[in-house]
Order: sequence, then C-alpha cells, then structure tokens
Amino acid sequence: MATICEWPAFGHSPLAAGANVAVTVAFILTAAMLNGEESLGSVTGALALGGLLWPLSWTATWVAGPSALVSSFAYSHFWICIGWGVLRYPTGRLRNNVERSLLATAVLVVPVANLALIGIARPQWFGYPDGADVWWYGSPIEHGTYNLVVWILDGITLVLAGAFLLVVRDRLRRYSELDRRIFQPVAIAVLVAFLLAAAVNISAYNPSSDRIEPEFAAVSLTLLTIPVAFTIAVLRRVFVRARIAQLLATLPSPPTVRAVRTALRTALHDDSAEILLWLPEEEGHVDADGVTRQPPSTEAAELIMKVRTSTGAPLAVITAAPTMRRNSDLVTAAVQASVLALENARLHATVAAQLDAVRTSRARLVEAGLHERRRLERDLHDGAQQRLLALATRLGLARAKATDPDTISAIDAAREDLRHALADLRSLARGIHPAVLSQGGLRPALEVVTAALPVEVELDVTAERFDAVLEAGAYYTICEALTNTVKHAGATRAMVTVRHDGAVVRIDVADDGKGGAVEVDNGGLAGLADRVRALGGALVIASPSGGGTRLTANIPC
Repeated sequence: MATICEWPAFGHSPLAAGANVAVTVAFILTAAMLNGEESLGSVTGALALGGLLWPLSWTATWVAGPSALVSSFAYSHFWICIGWGVLRYPTGRLRNNVERSLLATAVLVVPVANLALIGIARPQWFGYPDGADVWWYGSPIEHGTYNLVVWILDGITLVLAGAFLLVVRDRLRRYSELDRRIFQPVAIAVLVAFLLAAAVNISAYNPSSDRIEPEFAAVSLTLLTIPVAFTIAVLRRVFVRARIAQLLATLPSPPTVRAVRTALRTALHDDSAEILLWLPEEEGHVDADGVTRQPPSTEAAELIMKVRTSTGAPLAVITAAPTMRRNSDLVTAAVQASVLALENARLHATVAAQLDAVRTSRARLVEAGLHERRRLERDLHDGAQQRLLALATRLGLARAKATDPDTISAIDAAREDLRHALADLRSLARGIHPAVLSQGGLRPALEVVTAALPVEVELDVTAERFDAVLEAGAYYTICEALTNTVKHAGATRAMVTVRHDGAVVRIDVADDGKGGAVEVDNGGLAGLADRVRALGGALVIASPSGGGTRLTANIPC
C-alpha cells in the first residue's frame, strides 16, 4: 500500500520514497511488538494508525483526483497519532487535564485547521500546478489574508510543540529512574521529528509534486528513529529482567539480605526499594540492616509485594517507590528470582543471630567467672587470711607468756605451719585473681608471675589498660601458655608480647623449646583455644618440631 501511494515518486526520488515505505513498515512492526505490553492498547493503536496514515500523506505525488484531500487529512492526523501515542506511553493513559487540553488543542489546530485551509485556498497556493485535475472544495479568500492565516497557524503549531516539550520534560522529571531510562529515547526521537517537520512545513511546504525534496526525506529518516526508540524501550525492559537474573546470580555465598537489596535496587534503578525479612522466631520483620520494622499499610503510596517461600510460608515484604507501580511486572520478576536467595539469606541471618546469642552468652559466662574469681579472692583476703593473721598474733602472745620448753616448741611449730598456710593461701588468692591485675594492669601482674618462673621471660607488654574481662582473659591465657612452656617445652627462654592493634589486642607467647605441640581434646592447648574463643577471639598455634612454639591470640577489644 505504501509503495502504491507514492508510486510516482519512485522514478525521481527512489531513496526518499523507499524511506517512506520503511517508516510505514517500522511503525506497523513496532505496534505489533508493543501489542503484548500491558495497558498499551491505545499506544499500539496510535502507532499502527500512524503507520497507515504516513503513506496516505504521500498520495499527493499523484497530483490528481482526491490526492490533495487524502494527503492533507492523513499528514495532519499522522502527527496527532504520534503525539497521542507518546503522551499515553508508557502508562497507557493521559496523566492530567493539561495533557488532555494539549491533545484537544492539537486536534483543533493541526487537522481541523489544515482541512479548513483547503476551503479558503486555491490548489496553486498548496503547490499544485495550474490545470491540475485535483478535487477541491470551498471558495478562496484574498491571498494576503490566506498567508496571514497560515502564519498564525504556524505560530500556534510552534507554541503547541513547545508545550509538548514542557509536558515531556515534566514527565521525565516525575518518572522513576527506570521509567525515565525507558521513556527518554522515545521522547527525544519524537521531539526531534516534531521540530524538524515543523521547520520543513513552515519553510518549504510543497507536497504536490511527484518529486520528494531532500528536506522531506530528512523528515522521513528522522521518523525512523521513533520506532527504533520504542524498540530500544522494549529491549531495555527485557534487559532489566536479564540484569535482575545476572545480579542475583552473582550474589555472595551465603547471600545476605543487604546484598539482595543492593541487587534489586541496582536492577530496578530504585534506591528506595527495601526488603523486610520475616523472622518466624521473633514473629516480626527486620530490614537489611537488621533493624526491626513494620511493613507499610496497604493504604500506603509505596508499591508493596509480599514474598512467600516455595511452601507458601511468609518470607519477606518488598517495598518500592510509588512510581514503580507501572513496572510492577519487573518487580514481580525480581521478586520471583530472589526467593531462593532470600530464603538462604534468612537462614544465614537466623544462624548468625543464634551465633551472636551464643557469643553473648559465652561472654556473660566469662564475665560471671571473672566476678566470681574476684569475690573468692576478696573473701580469702578479707576473711580466711585475716582470721589466720589474728591466730598468728594470738600464738605470738602465747609464745611470749609460755615458760615450758615443750609448750614453746609446740607453739613455734604451730606458728611455722601457720606461716606456710598463709603463704599457700596468698598464692591461692593470687591464682584465683591477682589484686595487682585490677590495680596496676596486665604488665605489673605478668611481672609478678614471670619473676617466679624457672625460665627467662622477656616481656614486651603495653602499659595501656583494657576492659577488666579482656585483661583477665589475656592474663590467664598468657599464664597457661607459660605453664605449658615450663612443663612441656623444655625451653630456656620465652618472649611475651601484648599490643593494641586496631580493633584487637594481639598476644604472642613464643619459646625456644622443642616444639611439636598439638591441640588435642581436653588438652591444655584446647583449653587455651576455648578461653580465647569465649572472648570472641581466635588462637593460632605454630609449633614445628625442634623449632619452638608460638601462640598468637587476637582478642577484640
């Protein structure tokens, strides 16, 4: 049909005529491509009708019969169809009264006024040669008046084009980032075509020839960008679905809710998208940052989607910006693709929460043990030791009053036994919790310990004070490590280093012994590792045979 409508032009302007045929085919194919898109029925209809009207507008190349009326009617209504389709894309409807008024005004000015011009003009004023056998109607007015009317209508057309530009710009500003990326190519292509066509119509309107001038060929080639832009928009939606799958496929293992949220936000171009994960144990929702939150009500403006597991149990609630309602199908695709990742993330979050609970409980046990040690040390110092000192005083008084040699000898023996008992009691109290540790810190407490050891120990210990639980844990860890060195390593020298390294306290205990130490169940090294883990840290043992032993503990502070 397109070829027949402009058949006379193929002889003189084959490239331009072929471009017009391509415009027709491109618009029809684009309408067919968009036909399956939800809520785009009016858009596909407008594009299909525009594709049919464009070749009809070139029936003017026949320069005979009704070609003038048909071409004028088709050309003016073609632009109305394009404007209609763009204003209704991608939602399928006009947004407000401004857009409705703009479209109604365009219908009155472009097609109606154009058909009215035929009624007040001569065929020659439209570019037809004298004696052309074309159908005409109406009575011509004075030529100068006619030119004035044409200029007025051209000015109104430019105003409408400017208003259309403002409406499109406002739409782009209000759209979501995803809709903006989809709509932008269409808007740019249509605006360029509108402006170019308006300039050609004002400066060189002469459709009544069997030759297509280069400027009209430029309009045709520009129009080809409109279906291309629509195709790009459709492909971008397809690419979004593919990008969702790609991003979710590259999630870390195990996935986290934050990683899934980042993938969704990136794919949907919506930084407000949020995932509220349902935790059955707590009977509540938490966001990707672990903060307890209530999902928005159904009356809220946000797009709200409930996600369920493969068994139908509640899994999460996903919220997105209100502007994403238009792309709810893409959000649905993203949700369906992320169900498995969210299930894994919830399982990971549950295990992490249980692990945190175990760590917290273990830390409480360590702290309780420290308090109990302090209490025992205090009870021994303030109770049993004071009573034994009082007993020593009484024995001293009895020794001074006694005159019988046997009695004096018995009292001296008792005093010696009491002295040893006091020494054992003080040693026991220091072992339970040395007072110098609480009063002076880690370094003075270790100096007391190492002074009594049979091996030379070099101390490189910071004088910085730490939390009491950490200091006690570090103290007993070092003491047990040095005890193992004395008992099993056969070492002559040891080195103890304690440093504050960022967020951890780093402890190194190294000796020059025989090495070969291994961690066994219920062994001393296993107890050391358990003590460090109870403080949230980690213990590394390096003990090559014949190369000494090094214990390194990193405890968070």
